Amino acid sequence: MLRLMKYEALKKAKLIVIALAMFGLIELAILFTIYKGGVALVFTVILIFLLGFGGLIFLLIDSINMYSSDLYKKPGYMLFLTPTNSYQIIGSKLFISLIEATIGLTMYIAFMVLNYNIVYSKYLNDPGSNARMIMDFFKGFSSLPTPSEILLAIVSFVISWFAFIITIYLAITIRKTLLSNVKLGGFFSFIFFLIIQVIITYIQYKLIGKVDNSITVGKNMTMNYSTTSLIYSSVISIIMYVSSSTLLSKGVDL
Repeated sequence: MLRLMKYEALKKAKLIVIALAMFGLIELAILFTIYKGGVALVFTVILIFLLGFGGLIFLLIDSINMYSSDLYKKPGYMLFLTPTNSYQIIGSKLFISLIEATIGLTMYIAFMVLNYNIVYSKYLNDPGSNARMIMDFFKGFSSLPTPSEILLAIVSFVISWFAFIITIYLAITIRKTLLSNVKLGGFFSFIFFLIIQVIITYIQYKLIGKVDNSITVGKNMTMNYSTTSLIYSSVISIIMYVSSSTLLSKGVDL
């Protein structure tokens, strides 16, 4: 497993460097617009959204490509000839994806806290409309989260990300195994993914609804919500991981 993870990390080292460089450039642009003030503050909000949403899309595409490229491209053929099983192959890619997501989210939160402090120290008493707009954007950060709350947010995101990615992996595996000789197999596997994701989300909604009705509103509800979501996502992840690995081990038409 560790050998495969090292292989995946080295294979995408250049891409990671480029992603980190882009992250740094966008953060520098955010700081510039904050200090520039005036109309430039409008771009602060846009850049913050771009950094978060763009980073999420990058992680999603990278995670999918990391698995699908080994199934559909020639270099991946050699991987399946090595003395490794399907659990190790999928597991190594998932762990790399989780490490990327954890580091990415941690960096985003850290820099948003930095931006928060700069905005409030610079524009706290500024009556200007543009300054007020950027402060309203940060209104949700009126009290900074505690380290435990930040840790809980990161863990919740990572586990939910794991469940989401492994569901996509299951759909890709089905396309390459059960639907390998079926016309429009890719389309049917995508429909399968959508159906599974809707079912997973619906069950989670029902479970969270029971939690909301059984406890009072406040921090206790937040903690119970997060705990329930974590447990549910963990169970889903295990089911999807075993299903994907089992299907892959049955034979893939490379």
